[in-house]
This record gives sequence, structure tokens and C-alpha cells, in this order.
Amino acid sequence: MKIFKTVKTGGILSRFASSASGSVAMTMAISAIPLFLAAGIALDFVRGLQAESKLQAAVDSAALAAAHEEDLSDSELDSYVRKYLTANGTQKILKELTEVKVTRISSTQLQVSAKGRISTTLMKIAGYKTMDVGAVSVINSDFGNLEVALVLDNTWSMSANGKMASLKSAAHTLINELYDNKGDGVDLKAGLVPFAQYVNIGMGNRNALWADVPADWDETRHYNGYWYRPVIRTYNCHNEQRTGSRDGVSYTYTARVCDHEYGERQWHEGGTWVQRHRWYGCVGSRNAPLNARDEAPGTRIPGLLDVHCARPFTRLTDSRAAISAEIDRMTATGNQTYIPAGLMWGWRLLSSVVPISDGVDKTTMKAKNYTKAIVLMTDGKNTRSKSSGAKHAKRDNGRDANALTARICRNIKAETADEDTRIKIYTVTFDVTDPGIKDLMRNCATNDSYYFDADDGAALAKAFKDIATSLTTLYISK
Repeated sequence: MKIFKTVKTGGILSRFASSASGSVAMTMAISAIPLFLAAGIALDFVRGLQAESKLQAAVDSAALAAAHEEDLSDSELDSYVRKYLTANGTQKILKELTEVKVTRISSTQLQVSAKGRISTTLMKIAGYKTMDVGAVSVINSDFGNLEVALVLDNTWSMSANGKMASLKSAAHTLINELYDNKGDGVDLKAGLVPFAQYVNIGMGNRNALWADVPADWDETRHYNGYWYRPVIRTYNCHNEQRTGSRDGVSYTYTARVCDHEYGERQWHEGGTWVQRHRWYGCVGSRNAPLNARDEAPGTRIPGLLDVHCARPFTRLTDSRAAISAEIDRMTATGNQTYIPAGLMWGWRLLSSVVPISDGVDKTTMKAKNYTKAIVLMTDGKNTRSKSSGAKHAKRDNGRDANALTARICRNIKAETADEDTRIKIYTVTFDVTDPGIKDLMRNCATNDSYYFDADDGAALAKAFKDIATSLTTLYISK
């Protein structure tokens, strides 16, 4: 028997043969050898199973990590996974790692496989010095039903240094990441709230039961007569570079400066002129505590005449094209920042109660695994607070507005505290140096990991991509 030839049995057999019961001992010794080898093979087999189990855990971990590295090429991803496995102890599991393979099955599936060898113990006697082991992990990136509201700063300061273009690009990144990873049968809806000092609810909501919009009207106004001296000659004209400031952003402009020669005094008769008062879709706020609560408005939301604001908000839609088009249409407008307005309307977009009532209710959230999220981004601090009326025109350097922002954040968290019905709040500061607004936004977020501070456009793009990744669930399907 060949297997016996590899075992040094001579000494054992001779000792048994020389004993008084040599024939019996000889038989027992020969019989014990295959049992001894079988036990050794079983031991190595168990060791192989243990090594394979540990390798599987390592491959699962590496695959989950690799699924987040979407920007790497295939070769870079292979190298990343190999380094990850080595760094996480495969050298303690295996004698050698012989193969690592990463395959992008689809945009939502990633497969990682690894093969290696372990050293045997007693199986070496049978000529098997190593044993092959392997593991395969398939990662799916997907999410359950999702409603997300993008609440984005459209104040004039966003016109500086290409910031609006960076914001549009980052917002597109988030939307594309979500729709690219959307599984079959998943309900994905997104809404958009551009905000500055006010929010635009859209002209179509003028007669909504929850809105209180005054009628447009014309006012005939009188002005008194006055004396003036007409300019009869202009000379020494030249251009001057001047500096101005708007919404906290300094800018330069060219002014045409001239000297003037004036004539004799003349009298200008008084008269009348028509001032047209019009509504352009902008709304103010109700008084406290209604300006910080998501509830059916017994007191209607006031519309404001003669006020201009950003583009109308976009209600939750499952149309990728529709939300992307509205992102492209955003423009920097408005000289002041009032974050509470944007945050409240973002909350309302997700709500199941009026004024909007497009969001699913809490019962449906639990039953059908819905996630709701607000993504709030600003490039500056509150510069105005709510006045005694409906307008946001109080000049207190945003002190009251900061307190109201914090209150709204607390209310969102308190009213959606249940894990199954929680509204996640992601906050982003963009090109912000003021520590106060950073703290305000950090504290508003669901937790510290939901707050992002972006210094430039690249950091903003990464923040929005990370938010999309956070909203996407990675799970092992194999």
C-alpha cells in the first residue's frame, strides 16, 4: 500500500514484533496507520474550512469597501482589493494569496473573488503540502423607497467664483447617483427648494386654500413740484473702477464719471404716477410657533406683493429629467439669506399634510420601507430675521433667524424621532468661514457624520456624492 510507504513504520513494527504478543501488536499497528492518517486529513479539512470562513469575511469586507470606490479603474480596483486583503490579515490566514479578481457585474453589482493556499499538517504525509481555499462576495448597491428634498441657497453670493455652477454640478451628481442605483420597483422621488430671503411657491398656487395672497392692484401716487437746475454741458468724462458689496460679496464695476455745467433754476410741476403692486410667487412666514411646525395651516401662509425671489420650488417628482431641468434653471438672486424659509419648505415637500401633502405618511413609511431626507446647503449665514409682519426684513444680523433655524431642526428631529419614520437631515456649508453658521448647520444635521464643510467646488461635489452613497444601502447578496 503506497500510503504506508511514506510513513516511517519500521521501528514501530520491529518493537511490536519483538513483544510477546507480536502478531497481535503488528496487526493493531498496521490498522492504526490509516486511522491516524484519516484523523489527520479530517483535522486539515477542518482547518481549511476555518481558513475559508475567515477568508470569506475578509473578502466581504473588502468588497464592501471597494463598492464605495466608484472612481477607480478596473486595474486600480483590483490593486485596491488586494492591498485591502493584505492589510486586513490574509497573511495570517493563508500561506499565499494566489488570485484576486474584481468584476463590475452592473452599475449596481460588484463581485470580488479571492483564492489562496494554506499549509497542511498531517496531509503532508500523503503528499499534499497545501490546500486551496477560496471565497466570492457579490455586493448590491440599492435602497428602499426614497423621498429627498434638496434645499439649496440661491442668494446673490452664489454668483461669485463659479459657485452656482459648482452647486448645479454637485446636485446633478447626487441625483444621478440615486437614479443610477435605483432598483426595479423602487419609488424614488426628489424635490427642490431654491431659497434666498424668501421662497417662491409658484404662481399656480395663488388661489390655494392654504395661501393668503393679496390681489394685484394699481396705486395712483402724487408727487410735488420742485426746483431743479438742468445740465447744459458734460465734460471731463472718464471711467473709474469702483468696489461694491452685495449679499456679503464684494465686486468691482466701471462707473462713468463726468463734470457737469448747470443752467438756471427751473420749476418742475407736480403730478401723478401709477405704482403697480404685483405678486411674483414669493411668500413670507406665519407668526410663531406656526413658522416652525409641519401642520395643517389654520392660519394661511402669507403671499407678498412687490417682492422678487428665486425660481419656484419643485414638488416631489419621480422624473429624473424634471428635477434635473430645474437644477439647471437655478440662478443666483436676492440680496439676503433667510435659511428658515428654505428649511421649512423642504420639510413641507416631504410632509403628508397640507400645504403640499405629497410625501407618504408614517404608516406607509413603516410598511413599505421609505426613507426621507433633506439636503440643506448654504454658502453663508442668515442676514435677515422675521419682522413683526410676514416679511423677513429685520436687521439683526440674523440673530433671530439663527434661533429659528435651530428650532426647526429640533422640531424635525422630534416629530420624526422613530427610526422607521425619521427624516434624515444632511447639511452642507460651502465656502463658509464663519464658525457660527458652521456650528448651526452641524447641530442641525442628524448627527456629525451628516454634516459636510466644503471649501471649494470639488469638495462640494464630493459632499453631495457622499450623501448619495449614504442614502444608498450596500448589502452582500452572495
